[in-house]
Amino acid sequence: MLLRRAATAAAAANRSLYLTRARVPRRAGAAGRGHATASTSTSSSPPRRRGNRRAPPASAEDITATAAPRPFPDYHPPRPDSPADDDLARRLAAAVLASPDPVSLPPLPFLSHLRPIHLLLALPLLASHPHLARLLLPLLLLFPSRPKQHPHPHLLRCFAVAAHLAAVRDAGAARAILVRAVRFPSPHRHFVEHFISTYKAFSSNPASFDILLQCLPSAPLLRRLRQYGISPSPEACNPVLSRLPLDEAIELFQELPDKNVCSYNILLKALCSAGRLKDALQLFDEMALPPDVVTYGILIHGYCALDDLDNAVKLLDEMVARGVEPNATVYTSVIALLCEKGRVSDSLRVVEDMVQRKVTLDEAVYTTVLSGFCSKGDLAAARRWFDEMQKKGLATDRVTYTTMISGLCQAGELNEAERVFQGMLARRLDVDEVTYTVLIDGYCKRGKMVDAFRVHNEMVQRRVTPNVVTYTALCDGLCKQGDIQAANELLHEMCNKGLELNTCTYNSLINGLCKAGNLEQAMRTMVDMDTAGIKPDVYTYTTLVDALCKSGELDRAQNLLQEMLDKEIKPTIVTYNVLMNGFCMLGRVEGGKKLLEWMLEKNIRPNAATYNSLLKQYCIANNMKSTTEIYKGMCTQDVAPNENTYNILIKGHCKARNMKEALYFHSEMIEKGFRLAATSYNALIRLLNKKKKFVEARKLFDEMRKEGLTAEPDNCVQCEHKIQIHPLLAMLSLQLRQHGVLPENVKAKWRWNSHRIVGAICMEKKVLAFITYLKSKMVVRLRMTMALAAAAAAAAL
Repeated sequence: MLLRRAATAAAAANRSLYLTRARVPRRAGAAGRGHATASTSTSSSPPRRRGNRRAPPASAEDITATAAPRPFPDYHPPRPDSPADDDLARRLAAAVLASPDPVSLPPLPFLSHLRPIHLLLALPLLASHPHLARLLLPLLLLFPSRPKQHPHPHLLRCFAVAAHLAAVRDAGAARAILVRAVRFPSPHRHFVEHFISTYKAFSSNPASFDILLQCLPSAPLLRRLRQYGISPSPEACNPVLSRLPLDEAIELFQELPDKNVCSYNILLKALCSAGRLKDALQLFDEMALPPDVVTYGILIHGYCALDDLDNAVKLLDEMVARGVEPNATVYTSVIALLCEKGRVSDSLRVVEDMVQRKVTLDEAVYTTVLSGFCSKGDLAAARRWFDEMQKKGLATDRVTYTTMISGLCQAGELNEAERVFQGMLARRLDVDEVTYTVLIDGYCKRGKMVDAFRVHNEMVQRRVTPNVVTYTALCDGLCKQGDIQAANELLHEMCNKGLELNTCTYNSLINGLCKAGNLEQAMRTMVDMDTAGIKPDVYTYTTLVDALCKSGELDRAQNLLQEMLDKEIKPTIVTYNVLMNGFCMLGRVEGGKKLLEWMLEKNIRPNAATYNSLLKQYCIANNMKSTTEIYKGMCTQDVAPNENTYNILIKGHCKARNMKEALYFHSEMIEKGFRLAATSYNALIRLLNKKKKFVEARKLFDEMRKEGLTAEPDNCVQCEHKIQIHPLLAMLSLQLRQHGVLPENVKAKWRWNSHRIVGAICMEKKVLAFITYLKSKMVVRLRMTMALAAAAAAAAL
């Protein structure tokens, strides 16, 4: 049996929860778990049905606890200490039985003389009372116990007997008594023993043990009950199962003779939470009961937690195919992962499916999609989604508002973010430190420190305590503005308030010091950070390596990288790229090439940015042979070129006048959906004009304008002059009019002068048009005095 073996393995060596027997190959229809199957069939057979199998018979090991149940002990009621005690007990019973009000206690003149033993002796005499269940708890409360003081054994026995008497008549009354009993200071083993010893004497209901287990969920209690042959219901055992660590839960699960779907779901959730999805899927395959929506939801969430979107969607499809309707929680898991991957349009299709299946869109769904729009930067859609949520009367809570404010801050829409924030305050929603910090961070990232501190002051006035993240955001903003002194003062204020600086706080300070050029102080801050017991992380080291490279101290940067490796801090690809860029910036291309070779030897996978630094440097040096070698190596390592890669290669080949190669990379780039940069367009157009490829140049020129990019004046004039003159006249004439320059009737010829005067002339029969552009470095100036007009008849042109 799977779980018995798993429990043994977990207890012995914490091994995996795999069956040793071969698994039945899954059909393709059992979507969502194909990666774990033994078969690779792509058959379109319907999914294998679950829930039609009988539960496997219990093995000898499984029924050890119940094979020879221990008999219940005999109850021996206490003897009264004196005849007066017996008399007082009888008076108590008689007063209750003779009470005119059957549901409340009568006045008891002898109350001050009562002790728990008197009630214990009276309870058997009250067994015939028709409303006894409602009187038991008031009787027990006649003997209050002091907090943290263990009650008298007689009082514990009173609670046990009363619970059994109530269980026969009213389960609710029995539950109230047991809830009160378990409030006594632990350990509860004495009460449990009294409860067991009084069970047989009062012919109690076996369900009383279910109630006890629900009030006192404990694995030792469950095992103790099973020694007496008591098998609590799955509903009573499940709370125990859910409270155990995973290995203990597996062990207890295999001991349970009766399980329901909830029992399986508890263990499935525990396995998925521990990242053991394969084990969860195996248990799912072996379920002897039909899975419900919660079962599928747990597994789908497990796939989503592992970023496995494809199998999550397949399992969702399987769920629907088996007639189990997904709920909003299941859909939200898939929608959240789609949004995290930037596939917001796909998440909207899932929302449409929800609507078609009449699944109510709740606040969680709206907030998840809203977060996706904000992460993608689609604020227009985010606003529509936010407004729709409010129109439908859904509760836009703190999380929803904070998500919207965060998206607006990321997009730089700080005024609107402030408006949404004020709307949140107007609705008197509970604004916590997270919401305030999001807005403060937005202002800090945009350099608006006055507004950031204004929000911080409002936060304090509203008695919302800033946390370490709030101070870190403010510190980061001050550092980026170069105000290191103010940042230090803020950190002292933070420490005085009892907040401990964390890694992010130190990293912000180090980053600010590096940007301010105070590299030595940044290095000292890292030492202080380590001394304070806060270990520098990969971001700390990468920031310092980048600063050292930019300051030309490449050797120190390499030493810092070696220090990272010695401390077993694993550098990220960003760390290596920063160092690679440092080599290339200083012209030490061969050093960068050796770094790349070392990375490959150590199985450190480079990315496109790693190669781009080398490609750019070789292109600048017009070394196209080495450029080609690096590019081929990039392809060999299955590193996909990005947009920057193509732009570097195109400009490099244009500079080397390799028209064929430049056009090839341009074509491949467009096919992959990348956009050509303006500098790359201009380089290509310039090369095509030099090669007398005017038609191709004009085609690129038009493409460039459609992309909204600005061509160099030289390229603009050449393309228009060589292909057609009139559109240029219209365009340049419009530009001149916008500058307040009106056409003049002059005559001149087309010409280029030494100052790169760019001109184009077109003449109608009655109007001589003129235009002169002078381009000098980065400034375009209009000089009427230098305008040269070329006059000729339209036919002559």
